[in-house]
Amino acid sequence: MVLRPRRSGVGGAVLTCGLLAGCAPQPAPTVIRTDPARLVLTLSELPYPGFQVAAATPDSGRRSNRAEAGGSPAVLHRLEQEGRTTGYSATYTRAVQIASAVGPVVIQSVATAYRTDGDATAALGRDAAGLAGAGDTRLSAGRVGQAAVAFTSQRSAAQVTYAQYVVEWRELNVVNAVVVEGNALTLDLGYALTLARLQQRGEHP
Repeated sequence: MVLRPRRSGVGGAVLTCGLLAGCAPQPAPTVIRTDPARLVLTLSELPYPGFQVAAATPDSGRRSNRAEAGGSPAVLHRLEQEGRTTGYSATYTRAVQIASAVGPVVIQSVATAYRTDGDATAALGRDAAGLAGAGDTRLSAGRVGQAAVAFTSQRSAAQVTYAQYVVEWRELNVVNAVVVEGNALTLDLGYALTLARLQQRGEHP
């Protein structure tokens, strides 16, 4: 990834610098500058078979501040004040009968960039408050990123209970989310956590 430091073309140069008292250690990065489109999960990275790209989903693709604002100048101004710069969302689905499906039938992978890690921290807090306020149940997210939250909710339709699991986490100035949906009888948080950890690997310095 962009954050990974390049190795010197001269093998001895790295070793020599490490032995010199005047060589200062490289500071840890504080901002991820990679395009969020390169941070979300791709179809080939999904560990579950049968999925396809849901290209027609309205909220998939580039999610600029203007797109998120939906034509509202007030919302656009708020997003800019909150430090949001851009984002990307990818949605994948598989054509199965929900009643007999095992595991996710919908997977959404999201990455949203902010100017600073402080802006991202505040955004993660707002998202968590919004999910809790909507009545979602909070779960333990384990160790994902530098801070993480997890929520679940259920709804019933056509005699099937659908479950949704959300794992959202912060890595420096990027807020990420993985959402999975499927038959509540065969879906659990483990699917979302597996995908979240896969996505997080692409953001490690």
